[in-house]
Amino acid sequence: MKKIATFGLCLLALNAAADCYLHSNIRMTRQNIVAGPTDFRRMATPDAVGSHCVVSYRVYIGNSWHNAEGSASAKTESEACMRARDIGRGYVLAEVEPTQMSADMQMVCSDAPEIQIHPVRVGDVIWESETDLHTMPAERPYFVYKGTRCRYFTEQASRDNNLITYQGVICKIDSTPDSKWSVVDKF
Repeated sequence: MKKIATFGLCLLALNAAADCYLHSNIRMTRQNIVAGPTDFRRMATPDAVGSHCVVSYRVYIGNSWHNAEGSASAKTESEACMRARDIGRGYVLAEVEPTQMSADMQMVCSDAPEIQIHPVRVGDVIWESETDLHTMPAERPYFVYKGTRCRYFTEQASRDNNLITYQGVICKIDSTPDSKWSVVDKF
């Protein structure tokens, strides 16, 4: 008797199998530049373009000070040093930010049937995406009938090796966002 009960439980477990998938989420938190730039040191020299400038300074990002250094050439010394400062800032931000990253994964299992397009009959209660959008774009917008949100749909079927296109109307059962739809007409 115990063997039969165990066998029955195993069969029940096999039939109750659910589809599962992994849902992963990665979050990056940017850290703001709290203070700086400060402690500028610059060295400008003439070059073929006009002036070459090397700038080094410190920036407080997150909870610590970081060194930034950049170099650039331009026609004037002030323009070269401004570009060098921006380049240095880009380098230090690329190194430091984002420093806080978190990731999580969840196993999501469901034995609910997957929603997919299928033939429907008048009176069926379905999800909106179980029907195809109407093939004519002018017939796709929602419309209101007796205070209820509705839309047209099309359905393809084959009969005697001929493709038949049915049209129909579905309307929302109630006004809640997660409401199902009712097949009102099909012709």
